[in-house]
Parts: sequence; structure tokens; C-alpha cells
Amino acid sequence: MQWWYWPLGGLLFCLILIGANQWTAMKKLRLHVLDVVTLPVWIVAHYTMGYSFGVSYIEWLLLFWFAFGAILAWFLLQKEWGWRHFWHLYWQWSGLFGIVVIIVVMILGFINH
Repeated sequence: MQWWYWPLGGLLFCLILIGANQWTAMKKLRLHVLDVVTLPVWIVAHYTMGYSFGVSYIEWLLLFWFAFGAILAWFLLQKEWGWRHFWHLYWQWSGLFGIVVIIVVMILGFINH
């Protein structure tokens, strides 16, 4: 299996979700695409890095991201942010951060191979 199958599959999954969100009753659930793709994005990032470089450091990135989130939560929750609002936005930011990680890993993978 080629390493770039995982990012292509993840992109296809995201496009299917965007289409499902636009043309089905999924809009009524008030779910955004970033609410749904956060976990699959990190799984795709893990397998992409693993197949591309032979080792995956995604666990370390997630550990850093969770520590950053704890510090950010401590700071922002003291600034009158609601905890549900913050954690919902943090979940979406996690999905965006995972997408950025996939893009960086893909660029490095294409340069490396």
C-alpha cells in the first residue's frame, strides 16, 4: 500500500461529509464538518506519517496539543468563556490542527520520496 492512499481517503471522506452536510438533513443536527472529522483526521495523520516515514510521532503531537489545550482552557475559562463553548471550539481547532499536520506530513513525504 502506498503511503499517500491515507490522505486521499481522508480527503474523500471529508468531501463526502461536506456533501452530506449540504444536501441532507444533517444540517438540522447542528453538526459541522469539523465536529465529525476530528478523530478520522488524526487517524489519517497517524497512518500517513507511519507509512511515509516508518514511524509516527502523532502521539507526541497530540500530547503537546492536549497540554496546550489545558493551558488555554485555564487562561480562557478565567476570562468568562463558557466551558461548553470553549471545548466545542477546542474540538474544532483540534480538527483544523490535524488537517495542518496532514498537509505538512504530505509535503515532507513528497519531498522525502
